[in-house]
Amino acid sequence: MFPFIAGSTDLYLIPGDPVTNVRLPRMFNAVFERFGIDAVMAPARVATRDFAVFVKASFLAKNVRGMVIAPPHKPLAVDLLDGAGLFGRVAGSVNVVKRIANGELEGDLFDGEGLLGALDHYNIPFRGKRVLILGAGVSAAAAGVALAEGGTVNGAEHIAFHDISAGKAAGVAAKLDAFFDATTVAVDSSDPAGYDLVVNATPLGLKEGDALPVDVARMEPHAALFDILLRNQPTPLVQAARARGLNAQAGFEMLIQQMPYYLDFFGHTAAAHGVREDARFLRELIYPQAMAAEIDAPLRYHSDSVA
Repeated sequence: MFPFIAGSTDLYLIPGDPVTNVRLPRMFNAVFERFGIDAVMAPARVATRDFAVFVKASFLAKNVRGMVIAPPHKPLAVDLLDGAGLFGRVAGSVNVVKRIANGELEGDLFDGEGLLGALDHYNIPFRGKRVLILGAGVSAAAAGVALAEGGTVNGAEHIAFHDISAGKAAGVAAKLDAFFDATTVAVDSSDPAGYDLVVNATPLGLKEGDALPVDVARMEPHAALFDILLRNQPTPLVQAARARGLNAQAGFEMLIQQMPYYLDFFGHTAAAHGVREDARFLRELIYPQAMAAEIDAPLRYHSDSVA
């Protein structure tokens, strides 16, 4: 972080509630320092009822250059914008907002690009595959949009959503099915049999004693698992899948892979390129000690294990 904040320093905010566990301020500030950018990111705890006023008022400050939106505010931000990218419009939420030259606010959603980047980082196949997404909230919808957007060749061929709220899963699936070529459905069971990839987008695993969101014993021998959670990793789900010999990954790389998109969105093109070339310093910031060895030796999926 820069040793001082001057009048020339650009300010980025990350509103959420709570914000005690957010990792992005550390990551952004490390990037700003590394690439000589006179900017700083700070978290802001903002209640849901105050979010709209906070966003509009904050951007009255000319040195507030942008925001990264933390839960639970991602869906709320959409209605405050003058424009949003495709992923944000379809998923109904955004995780970045900036003010453009004419004073309007634009936003976008990069959770999906983060997931695809992480899957590619680990060589986990998803193109033309069958995917089960556990959950139907903001993150699940973003994952579904990203997996479906590439069509059945560059994206998944079949995407199933399962949520304890059947109506919620059906709503997300119907919306994606109307937009994209991939077959997108809601299913009434979390049974992973028959799927090539399982994505956990539920909070199960954050608390000790949580039931596993899926029976890993029912996963196909060639299947992979991606758990988007960042806390308590490796979660019991990841551990159980790895114990079965399956490729199972935690959500940290999803956050790493989003960083270049954030930086490009905010106009820091050189920094975005630098992070794409070498993000090790960011992995060192957020990977837990239990998974530190995977920074230099990621547990990549081997193609010879595909059925």
